[in-house]
Amino acid sequence: IYLKIKQNIKAMVGHRLGSVLVTSSPNIILSKFIGLSAIAVYSNYFLVISAVNNLANQFFSSLIAGIGNLIALESSQKKADIFKVIEFIVAWQAMIVCCGFYMLFNPLIELWLGKSFLFETIIVDCLIVNFYLMYMRKAVLAFRDASGLYWNDRYKPLAEAVINLVVSVYLTIHYGVIGVIWGGIISTLLTCFWIEPYVLFRNSIEIKLKDYFKDYFKYAAVTLLTAVFSKWLYNKLFSEVTVINFILGVILCLIISNSVWILLFGKREEMAYLRNIAREKFGMRFL
Repeated sequence: IYLKIKQNIKAMVGHRLGSVLVTSSPNIILSKFIGLSAIAVYSNYFLVISAVNNLANQFFSSLIAGIGNLIALESSQKKADIFKVIEFIVAWQAMIVCCGFYMLFNPLIELWLGKSFLFETIIVDCLIVNFYLMYMRKAVLAFRDASGLYWNDRYKPLAEAVINLVVSVYLTIHYGVIGVIWGGIISTLLTCFWIEPYVLFRNSIEIKLKDYFKDYFKYAAVTLLTAVFSKWLYNKLFSEVTVINFILGVILCLIISNSVWILLFGKREEMAYLRNIAREKFGMRFL
């Protein structure tokens, strides 16, 4: 037991170090190959994304103790069912946030700092893709942390950091700011995207990897189509960037994204479970 704890502590340090390297490398690469002006613009977008991530991390961190009890005491089927519910919640949240970013990220920066601090649309789109890939890991990471599986993918953070650094430097030299974002996307797809669920499902939860990715791509497709439609409708309704239009855009995003999600996934078992929780725990009998 002592050896296992020691191994997990070492692996946990490696994971934390790898995460810091991946997070901090864009600023270093941009300052080296592009300039401080690019960092100034990039940092504003990163600040907004970090604020959303930190808020979400507080929510999912509060679930880890309960997930630990679930893993220790419940049956394999119960663990798989709860994982699917949490993954469902993560995908729902990711859809709402990404639709909001796709519609309103540049209007937000323009209202906050002015047009001179805006990225091109293609760069913002890549930032949103990278955000989606990172956010969709939260369910897997919560269950991994609760299961203590740090040692099982101990080489993953090193591989991610190296791939991210090499690809980001190469693409930034040749393509500019967008290269550093693509470095993050590619390193995530080559490592975290498949290694983390593979390790979790092989060692803790009995779910087939293909079933996980089947749901993943279904959620991603719905998110993409909803985001495109939401932005198209927003641009049709609002031609100017104003505070009032921004607020109306937020309301529009919430209505469209939640309506689409409930319409398409309202009959899934995960949604039925959430309705029961809302009725029993929060007294929402109308559900």
